[in-house]
Amino acid sequence: MTKVGFVYDDEPKAVGRNSKHDYIIERTEGCLRRLNTDVIDLMLIHWPDHDTPFEEPIGALEELKAAGKIRHYGVSNFTVEMMDRCEGVGHLAANQVGYHLYDRRMEAAVLPYCLAHNIGFMAYGSLAFGLLTGAFTPETKFVDWDWRSKGDAFGLPLFQRDHFVKEVRTTVRLKEFAAASGHTVAQLALAWVTGHPAVSVALVGMRNEQELAENVKAVEWTLTSADRATIDQIFTEEGVPTYVDAPQAV
Repeated sequence: MTKVGFVYDDEPKAVGRNSKHDYIIERTEGCLRRLNTDVIDLMLIHWPDHDTPFEEPIGALEELKAAGKIRHYGVSNFTVEMMDRCEGVGHLAANQVGYHLYDRRMEAAVLPYCLAHNIGFMAYGSLAFGLLTGAFTPETKFVDWDWRSKGDAFGLPLFQRDHFVKEVRTTVRLKEFAAASGHTVAQLALAWVTGHPAVSVALVGMRNEQELAENVKAVEWTLTSADRATIDQIFTEEGVPTYVDAPQAV
């Protein structure tokens, strides 16, 4: 899997979005060369390009699929309205959007839409960008070049100091809840995400083999409705919002 749709400068740093037909074709050809492969299993549009009709990149992806250069295609960070436009000229295999315990915005519309239209949902940020690893304390500070130091996380104030302290406290309680059944808080987070019927995969990073093994073990844990109710109760007691009704970052 790889993505197209960003414009980069010489650093390289993303400086804009471009989902025009010819640009999608050109960048996909570049991916094939750099990856030294004849076909890409899944190609995604990285972010919505609001200056280009969504039908245009889907048309390009359909051409690439017909030519055998990609097997499947999808989008990332698209709303229901955007996906609906895309579905009018093709079929999305996936939508990759942020989804975790501290950000449940996708439950309002995107997840139900994906489930109803047989579109795979790829959840990124499953560990809430470190919040659900148990590694942070209220005293944790982020260096200036770390995007979390700005406080914003895809439109939510997760790393603003007041919110961050409450979330760290909540994670401690989630860690205790997970430990009672022999699991880590990361495993709880992954089990929670993958337990949603619309979710195809929970994307997660890892730094070593131990973290890999621990993450994989999350598939062995199926949270019950009582487990989920307990988790929600912890959020309520700590006064931590889940942002179900907040607008999606696009």
